Amino acid sequence: MTNWNTFYGPVIEGQFCLEFLDEWLKTNRKNYTRIIVLTDSNVNEKCLPMFLGELKNIGETAIIEIEPGEASKSFEIVSQLNLALLENNADRKSLLISLGGGVISDIGGFLSSIYMRGIDHIIVPTSLLSMIDASIGGKNGVNIQSYKNLSGTFSSSKGVFIYPNFLKSMNQKDLISGFSEIIKHAMLSSESLWKDCINCSSSSEFMNLIPRAVKVKIEIVEKDNKERGNHRFSLNMGHTIAHAIEYFENNNISHGDAVAAGLWIESEIAFGEGLIDRESVDTLQRLIDKWWPRLDLKNIDVLEGMIADKKKSSFSKDFYFSLWSGVGKGAVLISVPEVKIHKAKLLYAQG
Repeated sequence: MTNWNTFYGPVIEGQFCLEFLDEWLKTNRKNYTRIIVLTDSNVNEKCLPMFLGELKNIGETAIIEIEPGEASKSFEIVSQLNLALLENNADRKSLLISLGGGVISDIGGFLSSIYMRGIDHIIVPTSLLSMIDASIGGKNGVNIQSYKNLSGTFSSSKGVFIYPNFLKSMNQKDLISGFSEIIKHAMLSSESLWKDCINCSSSSEFMNLIPRAVKVKIEIVEKDNKERGNHRFSLNMGHTIAHAIEYFENNNISHGDAVAAGLWIESEIAFGEGLIDRESVDTLQRLIDKWWPRLDLKNIDVLEGMIADKKKSSFSKDFYFSLWSGVGKGAVLISVPEVKIHKAKLLYAQG
């Protein structure tokens, strides 16, 4: 089991992390008037029984269930959840546990930070993407129309408990979707993790990469906890294009699949800007093509989809990208003119 102490709370990963959570509950359960578990209908069926079965000290628990998917990341749903907490007698001394993927951790973090001006929160991610990315770093948010995470907060939690056994309930497509974020972390990390990503031949091997991918995310966010400097922007590699794709697809495409396409296209932009060599770009693009079929982007105006991107300056017609500088060399925040964005998208579409 691996344990990191971070500014947004402890992160515990491993086969015994739920035992650790149970011991925490044994000590702290008396401090809470209510415990509410927020989950979705898929996780309720596949993971909730296993989760509750591991926790002897959780006591009486209320379950609030929402529909899975990005459509639930809205103010309308958050408003309903506030009322659901109230109906379940949640007060300022209640504890919210978010059990689910990235959508649940985002909504749960946002909800816990605003309900009665803030209640305690625990995150238990159940998808690969949420384990190595969405649950790490204290960021949360909701979508407005099709604009991704346009509103949100930074918040801390009492802990993030990463239990890899939940992945056994995931299908192949969802596992591969989460792999894109591991690739991104490997690009920012070391030759060792990068080579292990390249050499993966089965989705069952992804689980072995979780601790190192989590470590990369933690090390980066610790340097820039409120995204005020340039360190945390490196985690946005692939996401400027990805969020534009999600916008046009009305969030009906998985985040991980959009990130994979985003990494492909943005690496081409990085090469055009002279930030990286052709061999590194080709290696990344071959890796992405190995796991993901190309998306049909012919009718997608990525520029329109990037209007609400948080990195864009209102004083410039250019768009800001966090572009790869090479394995372990981080990323560069740079403005890119429209013509170069179109060129990279066209090269992707031709594949």
